[in-house]
Amino acid sequence: MKKSLVFISLSFAGALLFASPKGGKVQLKVWESQGPESEFIHYAIKEYRKVNPKVKVTYEAVSATDSRAKLELDGPAGVGADIFVSPHDHIGALVAGGHVIPVEDSEKYLDSFYDMAKVASSYNGLAYGYPLAAETYALFYNKNIIKVPPKSWEEIITFAKTFNVKSENKFALVWSVADAYFDYMFLDSFGAPLFGPNGDNYKQHNLNSPAAIKSMKYFQKLRSLIFDIPASDATSDMCDAQFISGKAAMIITGPWKIADYKKNNVNFGIAPLPGFNGIAEHSSSFSGVRLAFVSAYSEHPEEAKEFAKFITSKAMLEKRFEITNQISPRKDIVVNDEHLNGIKSQLAYAKPMPVIPQLGIYWSAMGAAYAGIWSGDDVKTALDAAAATMEAAQ
Repeated sequence: MKKSLVFISLSFAGALLFASPKGGKVQLKVWESQGPESEFIHYAIKEYRKVNPKVKVTYEAVSATDSRAKLELDGPAGVGADIFVSPHDHIGALVAGGHVIPVEDSEKYLDSFYDMAKVASSYNGLAYGYPLAAETYALFYNKNIIKVPPKSWEEIITFAKTFNVKSENKFALVWSVADAYFDYMFLDSFGAPLFGPNGDNYKQHNLNSPAAIKSMKYFQKLRSLIFDIPASDATSDMCDAQFISGKAAMIITGPWKIADYKKNNVNFGIAPLPGFNGIAEHSSSFSGVRLAFVSAYSEHPEEAKEFAKFITSKAMLEKRFEITNQISPRKDIVVNDEHLNGIKSQLAYAKPMPVIPQLGIYWSAMGAAYAGIWSGDDVKTALDAAAATMEAAQ
């Protein structure tokens, strides 16, 4: 690691010093979440100053999920960040509002990243984001109960026949059944990709397509076969408690729960999501990419761009993984971790969340539809209502 950090320092030195202003020092402000992410940013700032002492970078704690809304207010007022971190699905609104500037020489820069990161970083043919981390959800299973993770939902249904005890809230598999983030696995796996095959056509939402109807009829049957509780009771906290206690043999969740399960001494493994016999060998999932952006309101955009490239270099993202345990989206960084390898295996079947602004309608419209369908609502009626909401908002 030390050798690679020295190498990156030397390789960036010429470019960064060349980008430095001839006059006084430049000051940049970075917004990033608290926790291990802030620890990494502090480390990166320290390393950056070694190769570019004329640029002073300061850190301000702003949650990645809050940064877009804050920049929309603070940017025009001249008090926003020069570089900020946000989930990739905010990119459409950021670009539409003129709040961020494109990545220079993006084809060369993004060549070191996985395709899903390239897609997540781009909007309307231009790249705007600098990828920091990637995640998706997968199948977590209790190794004390299940030795070999199931490869299909049909296997889970068979297992549930002997494992489930409804009166004890004991279930083969649990997940937040009304969460539109997780339930997308049904739509896409059955052939109803949100906003079309490229995720960029709001007219092709597919919410009430024949494939979507078929997927939701399958989804609805799973309540009686696998997880027979009301959607309102299937909260994240409830599902976690069942898995930690051993009353749930499996759970669908993401890498953000790994540390918690380890803390609670759960003997677990992570595998790709189960497929559907005769329909899809592997379940799709939504993937998310954490991106750094350069603000369009920055008074020093060139220096801000260089810092964004610096923190997403190979050496810096290796260090970031060491600190945050978040999977790097770079192809040249190898992760060999028992649990994260399972997440990475599902990333091969994951699709980045669409970046067009209409994604916001999906969360609310289909969140209500999933909950209703799980509770027994007519599938087509529920999906037609979600589709009407989407089309009215376009």
